[in-house]
Amino acid sequence: MPNFIIIEQSQYLRMPWKNGLGETLEIQRHEDEIGLRFRISQASVVENGMFSDFSGLHRTLVLLSGEGMTLEHTDSSSKSSHILNKLLDIARFSGGDETYATLKSGKIEDLNIMVRDTDTQAKVEAYSAPCSVLLSNNDTSISTSDTLFSGFYAAEDTVMDIESATPLLIKAHSMVIFSEETNATLAQGNGILIKVTAI
Repeated sequence: MPNFIIIEQSQYLRMPWKNGLGETLEIQRHEDEIGLRFRISQASVVENGMFSDFSGLHRTLVLLSGEGMTLEHTDSSSKSSHILNKLLDIARFSGGDETYATLKSGKIEDLNIMVRDTDTQAKVEAYSAPCSVLLSNNDTSISTSDTLFSGFYAAEDTVMDIESATPLLIKAHSMVIFSEETNATLAQGNGILIKVTAI
């Protein structure tokens, strides 16, 4: 039995943005008795504007396509910014910040990973072939049972070798979700490794 499944973009759940200014493709969502624990989604940003308020969540945003954008964050005591210029650039920030996005030159697409900041964390890393992709947990302070989600988002058509399985062809914008710890080699393409764990 394979230790992974592949979800293609056509299977993602289309939902409106919280602020009503766009829509998102929801890839994964996990809620518990407290509320939203983590969410992974893909969205297009077509105009400058303020991000939705997601207080209590930590956000990681990865540029998937387009010429880039600048994010300006403001909280009660400070200001900061992220400039996303090239594909797979990553911004990490608090969902409770007032965040304003300014597009560099037209529409962009991004991958958005949100986790509850009190008890959950996300490790998000960009990979380009050829390289090894470690889907095992090297942090001895976190047990395997603390892993809530482990997956690889293909930013373009990708080929991945997963241990002894035949090379896996992954369509652009698909998510490979792993059910157990494993190692893989990215033979072609690029994408984003996402690991969500309890803290």
